[in-house]
Amino acid sequence: MIIGALGLGIDVGQMYAQRQMAQAAADAAAQAGIMSMLNGTNITAAHPFGIGTSPASYTCTTTDGITPCVYARNNGFGGSAADTVTLSYPATVTGVTLVPSIPALAVSVQRSLKTGLIRFVGGPATTTITAKATAGVTGTHLPYCILALNPSAQNAFQVSLLASVALHNCGIQVNSNSSSAMTVSLLSSVSATVVDVVGNASSFLGSITPTPVTGVAVMGDPFASLQAPTVGTCDFTNYSVGFGTFTLNPGTYCGGINLGASAQATFNSGIYVVNGGGVTVSDGSSATGTGVMFYLTGTNSTYRSATVAALSSAALTAPSSGPYTGVLFFQDRSITSSSGAFFGGAASVQLNGSLYFPTTNVSFAIANASTFINTAIVANEISFSTFVTSTFYDDPTGLKTGLFSKSVALVQ
Repeated sequence: MIIGALGLGIDVGQMYAQRQMAQAAADAAAQAGIMSMLNGTNITAAHPFGIGTSPASYTCTTTDGITPCVYARNNGFGGSAADTVTLSYPATVTGVTLVPSIPALAVSVQRSLKTGLIRFVGGPATTTITAKATAGVTGTHLPYCILALNPSAQNAFQVSLLASVALHNCGIQVNSNSSSAMTVSLLSSVSATVVDVVGNASSFLGSITPTPVTGVAVMGDPFASLQAPTVGTCDFTNYSVGFGTFTLNPGTYCGGINLGASAQATFNSGIYVVNGGGVTVSDGSSATGTGVMFYLTGTNSTYRSATVAALSSAALTAPSSGPYTGVLFFQDRSITSSSGAFFGGAASVQLNGSLYFPTTNVSFAIANASTFINTAIVANEISFSTFVTSTFYDDPTGLKTGLFSKSVALVQ
């Protein structure tokens, strides 16, 4: 009886200690793995993992090079046949809001242990301890729907010539440290929940509501970690159409997409890689599409931006799931070009999603009153001019514009 009690005490103590070590290994593996997935190194690493919208479960080998497997092994688990380390990728976790483009990473660590004295009094010869950890990328809605990234430009955010820009339930951030980083002039007006400027803001015959807060900290690019799509071989070259009705499919368009006068184009959902030439919606034409993302790339000499001409119309909506959730236009970060995006459209312009032009400029000159629901602009410099009346409504979840800050956490 005494031996049995002693054996039970020893085995329980061993199991407790092993269980604590297993939990530490599972935590470390899950955190290292999800950090890699957030940064995109899970795709580019020598031993990739967790790729795709629904990655398959995986069991680590004893010499596995996959990041979470390595971290489990470095913490004492997964290096022998007595251990089993498995990875799975739940799309949802109860009570937790995950960013939609990155699944959670669940790590299960299991070890088979030989028992001690307890087996000599009829107890089991082996026992199993298991620990689990789930890490995820959680999202927090950002308070801005207009962000000018240029760190030093004059007029990095400019509203002029009888233009009116009203933001409901979201704010403006201007990263420029210039003494004239933000200017509102010539009977123009700006209103927002908050107006934050690194440098200074000024108005000449214009108004800014509320009074800008100057001297704020620079805000980082919220899409800095977003990976660019692969630029494949040309599916279409110098795509240009005129009068008529047309349906376009995702793919790589070399030389641009040009919708000439009276072209009525529907873009099927997917990713449109535009390698040189840009996207042009000419006067008298229209463009519609849901679940679309345009990646604008090329060389500095071939690159052209997006143009929605003054007498055209557009109704485009970004993807609602996947890595490009909420991103409608995505400009190649390596581009240094004077070709900026221009959005006119006297008829109607609906751009649902984020307009991401990190190193080039975006200008609006829409002659009629336009309401943008779930639209955000993140660009080098941003301007509104010439009788523009633009009203922006906040995306309260951040999921329709992709504007939520990401952080890594153990969620289970």
